[in-house]
Amino acid sequence: MEDAERMDDTPELVGLKEKDVGILEYISKHEGFHGVLKQRYRDFLVNEIDEAGNIIRLTDLSYPAPEGEKPLDVNSVLSKEDQEQLAQLLQADDMEASHLIQVGDDKEERTKVHQVIRQLYPSMESTTSDTADGKKVIKVMKAKPGVKRRKSRWPKGRPDFCKFVLYKENMDLNDALGLVARYLHIRPHNFAMAGNKDKRAVTVQEITSYRIDAARIGRLNDVLRGIRMGNFRYVKKALNLGELSGNHFVIVLRNAQCSEQQLTEAMTSFKDVGFINYFGMQRFGNSSIATYMVGIALLKCKWSEAVELILKPREGGSNKEDNKWREHWMKTKNAQSTLDKMPRHKRTSAENQLLTGLMKVQKADPFQALLFIPRHVRLIYIHSFQSYIWNLVLSRRIQKYGLQPIIGDLVPTDNDPSEQQGSGVIKTAYITEENKSEYSIYDVVLPLPGFGIKYPTNEVGEWYKSMMAEHGIDSDKLKHHVKDYSLLGDYRKILVKPKNVAWSIQKYSNYKLHLTQTDLDKLEGTEVPEQTDCTEQAVKMEFSLPSSTYATMAIREILKIDTSSVHQATLNKT
Repeated sequence: MEDAERMDDTPELVGLKEKDVGILEYISKHEGFHGVLKQRYRDFLVNEIDEAGNIIRLTDLSYPAPEGEKPLDVNSVLSKEDQEQLAQLLQADDMEASHLIQVGDDKEERTKVHQVIRQLYPSMESTTSDTADGKKVIKVMKAKPGVKRRKSRWPKGRPDFCKFVLYKENMDLNDALGLVARYLHIRPHNFAMAGNKDKRAVTVQEITSYRIDAARIGRLNDVLRGIRMGNFRYVKKALNLGELSGNHFVIVLRNAQCSEQQLTEAMTSFKDVGFINYFGMQRFGNSSIATYMVGIALLKCKWSEAVELILKPREGGSNKEDNKWREHWMKTKNAQSTLDKMPRHKRTSAENQLLTGLMKVQKADPFQALLFIPRHVRLIYIHSFQSYIWNLVLSRRIQKYGLQPIIGDLVPTDNDPSEQQGSGVIKTAYITEENKSEYSIYDVVLPLPGFGIKYPTNEVGEWYKSMMAEHGIDSDKLKHHVKDYSLLGDYRKILVKPKNVAWSIQKYSNYKLHLTQTDLDKLEGTEVPEQTDCTEQAVKMEFSLPSSTYATMAIREILKIDTSSVHQATLNKT
């Protein structure tokens, strides 16, 4: 399920680099070496670790047999046109919208249509009626709120949530769940997860869905590409964000230019010393317009500026196609015609939702239009600003004070911030002259700016105020009058040590051949292909990290190179 990914003559790229978001320092003493990260998406495997410490694996594609009436083959009952019309109806906001399915006098045929609607479109109602010329049709429309619904067909005694393992390849999580939702004829918010996962990778994690039969989900394995779902079971509660303890990684660095000794020194240092817990480049986007810039505009109530930052053209050769619709927007400010020019793969993007908002709200009010972007996406912008300030403060602290705790630093008291779940802020205490000997640098946390935290009492606390002031943000006014844009704040460890660390050198001759075995490979009995006449060298490593830490920042400490997509693209050139 993998296409060729490396291209020659890569155009010169313009975008964010690590130094642009405060990622500046290293803590290890070993010599770095050259290696290419994510040359192929199968070089980056991620498996979620649940709260009990179990690594989530896809080990079983079977599913329980459905209970109740026998499921029908939708393609034998509904035409492709009818299926497409019903999919559009499902997404429509108009509760009066409907679709008419032409049927004959055969009652058995009509019964099958009603049965398919019940099974595959549970949020819709269907009724048989006669047209003016005496022909029969089945009218399908959304069930109205407050109207008595047909009796639920969910089996009595079965827990309300179907929990399953989602395996995806080279795909954004929201896109993957959106595709599954579309095939199931439900809305994506029916799904819940403990955390997001990388796009350019092979990832495995748990998902819950509300009252969706496992058989309906499992049958999609026959039609979906790059997605597999398995290990089905029914549970009493949905997953919540943060209900995980971390992630386990298997990573291949291609074209690795290091000796056995160099690698051993680097990995031993990584295992024993750890790495700086920077927020990685994924937090800030990969274009010349960082997500934190939008966050600043939102915090300053500059709604029009936020709109322009989201929609304006991006610099760099790789953005040429994407910039066509962006340039059209800049010239015309016409939301409808810009939407018409937007490519198909952007239809669920924040930009698409923003343009839809500009088209629908009165006088194209930018504040109201921004609300069409899902809340969790808008929060990414302001959280990116918090992360940007945090990175800057951390680099400056290491430059000035090194790796020693100092009086006025903050340390957690009741619990470890690497294990903190949910939205609660951990309790902290200050390091004093009296207790300084009790703590090491691995205990020290730095706050993410907010109204619900306290700052270090040393000069580091003042750095926060001055750095935010440089961007026009008052550190004492982070409780925004728009609730969604209020920053509560949090704490984050400045250094992290990995667990379950292992490494080896792999020889290869063909960059297109896999050097890793995924969960799906193991299920299907597919081995890593043998290669002959090997002239190239790769480093294969694996390790576990707590949640909210970035594997790319761990790799950065090992290689001592810039992990931005702009820099990595230059390493992929042939």
